[in-house]
Amino acid sequence: MMRSLWIVLMVALPSLVWAQKDSSQLGTITGFVKDSADDYALQSVTITVYKKADSSLLTYQITGEDGAFNLTDIPFFMPVYVNFSFTGYSPYTRNVTLDTANRVFNFRNVMLPKSQGMMDEVVIKAVVPITMNGDTLEINPAAFKLDSNAVVEDMLRRVPGVTMWGDGTITVNGKTVNNLYVDGKPFFGSDPTLATQNLPKNAIEKIQVYREEDYTKDNVDENPTDSLLTMNIKLRAERKFGYFGKVGAGVGTNDRYEVDGAGMAFNKKMRGGAAFSTNNINKSAGLSEMLRQSSYRNYNPNNQYVANLGADGISKVIFGGGFVQYDFSEQNSSRLNNQLRANYDFRNTNNFLQSQTDARNSASGTVFLQNSNQETNTVNNAHNAGINYNKRDQDKDFSVNANFKAGDNTRSSGSFSTKANEAGDLLSESSRTTNSRGTNNGLDFSTSFRNKDADDRNLKSFGINYNLSYDQSENESTSITDFISYEDATDNDYYNRRNNNSSHNFNTSLGMNYNALKRLLFGNFNLWNINMVLANNVSLSKSDADEGVSDYDSLTGQYLVNDSLTNTNRVTRIVDRPSLRFSKNFSRRLSDRFNRYININANVQGQLIREQNESNFDYRNLDRSFNFFTPAAAVSYHYERYNFYTIEMNLSGNSASSIPTINQLRPIVDTSENVYNINLGNPNLQPSVTNALSFNFNYRREQSSKKADYNVNLSGSVSDVNDAIVDSSFFDKANGRRTTYLINMDGRRVYNANFRLGTSFKMKNNKVLQFNYSVGYANTTSPNYVDGVFTISRANNVNNRLNVFYTLGDIGTVQLSQNIQSSSSAQSGANLKSFKAINYVTQGNLNINPIRNLTISNTLNYVTNNTTGQTSTLWNAFATYRFLQSKQAEVKLSAMDILKQNKNISTNASINNLSTTVTNGLEQFFMVTFSYYPRMFGGRSSRSSRSSESREDRKERRAETEKRVDRRSSREGGSERGRTEVGRRSR
Repeated sequence: MMRSLWIVLMVALPSLVWAQKDSSQLGTITGFVKDSADDYALQSVTITVYKKADSSLLTYQITGEDGAFNLTDIPFFMPVYVNFSFTGYSPYTRNVTLDTANRVFNFRNVMLPKSQGMMDEVVIKAVVPITMNGDTLEINPAAFKLDSNAVVEDMLRRVPGVTMWGDGTITVNGKTVNNLYVDGKPFFGSDPTLATQNLPKNAIEKIQVYREEDYTKDNVDENPTDSLLTMNIKLRAERKFGYFGKVGAGVGTNDRYEVDGAGMAFNKKMRGGAAFSTNNINKSAGLSEMLRQSSYRNYNPNNQYVANLGADGISKVIFGGGFVQYDFSEQNSSRLNNQLRANYDFRNTNNFLQSQTDARNSASGTVFLQNSNQETNTVNNAHNAGINYNKRDQDKDFSVNANFKAGDNTRSSGSFSTKANEAGDLLSESSRTTNSRGTNNGLDFSTSFRNKDADDRNLKSFGINYNLSYDQSENESTSITDFISYEDATDNDYYNRRNNNSSHNFNTSLGMNYNALKRLLFGNFNLWNINMVLANNVSLSKSDADEGVSDYDSLTGQYLVNDSLTNTNRVTRIVDRPSLRFSKNFSRRLSDRFNRYININANVQGQLIREQNESNFDYRNLDRSFNFFTPAAAVSYHYERYNFYTIEMNLSGNSASSIPTINQLRPIVDTSENVYNINLGNPNLQPSVTNALSFNFNYRREQSSKKADYNVNLSGSVSDVNDAIVDSSFFDKANGRRTTYLINMDGRRVYNANFRLGTSFKMKNNKVLQFNYSVGYANTTSPNYVDGVFTISRANNVNNRLNVFYTLGDIGTVQLSQNIQSSSSAQSGANLKSFKAINYVTQGNLNINPIRNLTISNTLNYVTNNTTGQTSTLWNAFATYRFLQSKQAEVKLSAMDILKQNKNISTNASINNLSTTVTNGLEQFFMVTFSYYPRMFGGRSSRSSRSSESREDRKERRAETEKRVDRRSSREGGSERGRTEVGRRSR
């Protein structure tokens, strides 16, 4: 069924694209714009086309570096005004009508004269939709006629050059918007949708797009990739305060329910938000997520913050939290900031989970089949609070962060596992029940200061950061483990064990970097443009763990201390990381043409480790010291052809070291923890050294004149580990138990590769077609021993994904995706088996607005697993209706798991192991939800908000436009070079 659906889709979509591009009734307006005095091309001139009938915006374009423009899809037999406007020049307007005999109107050269001052009489009052003000692109919301309840996102979807991708990313002329600000500062965090999907269009004065330096970085090398594309939404003076949010409640069959609400308020200096939720339909609850999902927009609902039938288990959640943010200055921006923020949240989660796992392990000459069933009930309570202060200007940046956490948990679980050989003969079984409870609390503190001295010698350019964390936990558990071997009764084990554990962890670090080393050592000598940065980081960590273990004695009826497992462990570690970084830039730039930049850097660095381990067991008392040389180097390339494309490439390599832990060297073996896998460690293990190489390539087209936008990303990495810590495993053929001795071996490698292609086509009537294809490959190759047989084990995971997103204008959207997930585990050793599993995942999302304010949505998820033969089909449907004059009220009907075929299936491949797990989840239910969106911007609610331009103003503007232009055209006789002035001096 799913494959047939995709065949139909692949046949139909090209037809849709071809239909959209049918040009039988569409024409073109083309030409060049030049300076009338000096006859040179004018870049960034705005050409706007209006319908003559009502002066409504039809299309527009900005000239390129050669002054050219090419306006397509102009309807035949429709009289239009073509307006040319550019800062510092007098505007020019021409009346044009295309037909079958005149499909192309060529202006040839439009000569704009420089402005001679303010005009006293305005002839054409149409609003220019987009202009260039220096290096800033400015979008004028007044030029877009939308419903009075439209939000910023509704407008941006209509702006040529701006692409709203299906995943929420915004690109402008191919460049990704990194920051979205409101009045020069973040709007309730870094999520742009909080602004674009909530702020009404009529509250916006203008939207600015510009590139700025990333002021959170030192940018010693003046790397253009450290600059950020920023979109700033400038509110009207009377709309700089308000509130918005959502409250809702729903009831459903099978006793399902949900109640949630979120609200945000802001003024010029203070912003705050709060959220609460309680539900038993697996809806996750977090402050930032709930604020994001309470957006007012109803176009293309993603249907993500609904009952989650794909989640493992069934959860009941109670959540409440909020934050407040105070700006000591109204003039905050990315480089000027003086802000205090505080937050708090509480979460109670009760989760019931059932799972069944089928796993295969390859041993010499046989394959062990393990089937496990587990049931767990967990209750967690968590409190989190934080405070942050940041003060930043162009030369200095200071911040302080403190976060507190506290919580408690209870857990009860039961599991039952069986082990069989490849023939299906049962070898052993194991059961385990556990009841535990615990508490935890902690503190994280960090502060940093960065100074960028602007004097000539620049000797005070440095940065410093300090971090501290402390956490403690206590846990008490009782477990009963029963292991039965069907081959050898002497292997049978039974444990009734109680554990009392407590731990205390303290970490602190101090880091410094000095960016003016070259100036300090060499003065004004340029040193061939080589930059030098000196850095060092010192960290201290202490970990104390006390584990009390006792076993039940049936004779006394009490738990008696187990001296072989009860232990204390103290680990103190000091790490010092000094480094000296050299870098050199090669750059060339031609104004308004291209920018080429190459950076080469090498980091000479080391790692010094001192670790002391103290225990009540003498064999675990260790005092170790290590010195490592860990160099790094990178080459980056950036080429930007203005208004055409950008290419970015990076190649980097580094070396890193790690030392074996005490539990790898000399573990305390508790066979009751996992009866089928016993790790004995190895006291002779040596440190491992990882050498890694990574590559990244990006290409994006950045032509505002094109209606197609696409980007390509290719990345990959490979790492080789010397003296890698790997397994030497032995399987007990009688009962399937695996015993592991850790050893050092060369030859372990990890490969990763990712490719992504995204393209978006803008068509007429606000229709958009987007394709995204990605493939990810991960491979782990490791030498090891299995039952004394040397083997090269390879674990491969490949994920192919194709996603198609099509918008039907304001009518609705269609989204389809196909995933093919392949997992395999291969062995090179003789008598060792290999495994492979493939998951096919087909997803669909359809949103249709058959009538005004009504949205019908369907989501479909179909999974097939070729190993187990299991399939899962999840079909959900929703009907949402907005009402009241301001569309602030909503009723929603949800039908979840209509076919009653939902399963949660996951596959995992690791070295000589492949497993498939099926977990429980929500089952079919139906729900009705009522929601209300309180909204107010600038002192009046959105209920009474109107377009900034009244109906009378629009009528008057249209009449004046027609009158002036018709009179001007009759005087000039409609000659090709005839001009209609936008303004003239009154005589």
